[in-house]
Amino acid sequence: MAQEIINPESDILLSKILNNSATTEEIIEFSEWVKDYRNEAYFEKFKEMWNVSRDVWYKKEFASTQNSDRFVSYIRRSKLKARARRAVTFTLSAAASLVLIFGLSQLLFDGGMNSVRVVDFNELSYSTDSVRVELNDGQLVKNIKSTQKSLTNIEDIVSGQAEETPVASPKVFNSITTPAGERVAMLLSDGSRVYLTSNSYLRYPSRFDDDKREVTLVGRAYFEVKKSKVPFIVNTSDMNIEVLGTSFDVESRNTGINSSVILVEGSVKVNAQGKSQIIFPDEQISLHRSSKELTVKSVDSRMMTMWKDGVLIVHGQTFDELVESLASWYGVKIVDKSNVSKSERFNGRFDREDIEAAIKAISISAGIIYKIEDGKLVLEDL
Repeated sequence: MAQEIINPESDILLSKILNNSATTEEIIEFSEWVKDYRNEAYFEKFKEMWNVSRDVWYKKEFASTQNSDRFVSYIRRSKLKARARRAVTFTLSAAASLVLIFGLSQLLFDGGMNSVRVVDFNELSYSTDSVRVELNDGQLVKNIKSTQKSLTNIEDIVSGQAEETPVASPKVFNSITTPAGERVAMLLSDGSRVYLTSNSYLRYPSRFDDDKREVTLVGRAYFEVKKSKVPFIVNTSDMNIEVLGTSFDVESRNTGINSSVILVEGSVKVNAQGKSQIIFPDEQISLHRSSKELTVKSVDSRMMTMWKDGVLIVHGQTFDELVESLASWYGVKIVDKSNVSKSERFNGRFDREDIEAAIKAISISAGIIYKIEDGKLVLEDL
């Protein structure tokens, strides 16, 4: 197994990054060092040790930057390297890595990066659209607008509709539509739980049939399917996914290059292009819409589905795809006037709470600047 590329000098650098004491040159050195996925994995564990140790040790022993070497000794005594988790990330040639950590944005932009202008993010306009819950006749059950960044739970609405529908009545379909910047959690009539992310649509019956449980998805959703002998089927525009009881993520957007399924636990059968493929935990199957090619690869499924918990992970995205993902995730309008190479691929971790940190990190990695005009975020070349 590949080992982390580390040495005492690297540990000193990381401690300065986390202590807000790094120079501009050290910040640039760190941005290059962390592009290696092994270094990124090591830094994540180093940060965890930093977080748990700060309260009990930092205040006494690391009050000044002169004690960096003492903190590194503490980290090493804690056998950090021996416990560093296996990096189940993939390698992309010429990939630009975006690592968003607490306080890093202030390091990068309060530490002398004069090329980045001061921007007031309070001027940014967020989507005012609401989550829509509708019955098959078009009747609007409820128009929901959550507080920004939170996960709206609509279990009472959905489960309530199921209980009110008589068994002998004609089959009734409900639908959920989420706008940019919104996520919802819901409970289906069989007890299965669904998490629906931004700009997504789910159509489902108020009560499932006895021989199958079938829903239709456009966008992205995470399913925790209640175990049953009755198959649970997710239909998209170019594939259907069949399970009996498991947890998995499905993404199929009308504008996407690929449709994909990520399996967290259990097993699923994916039917696409006249073929059937069974995948297993920590595997992702993707259908390339142009070539019609089906591919399966290993991924860290827990990490890749963290969006349902408020953390968006992107990997191997072009800059156009990254911009679209962030506009949807944060519910803002982004106008890209830059000329970032289409061959660049970006990895990143984006918290719901801090769009400013995300945009600042992107500008450093992509070599661009940004401004806000008429409530929209505008990206431009340096």
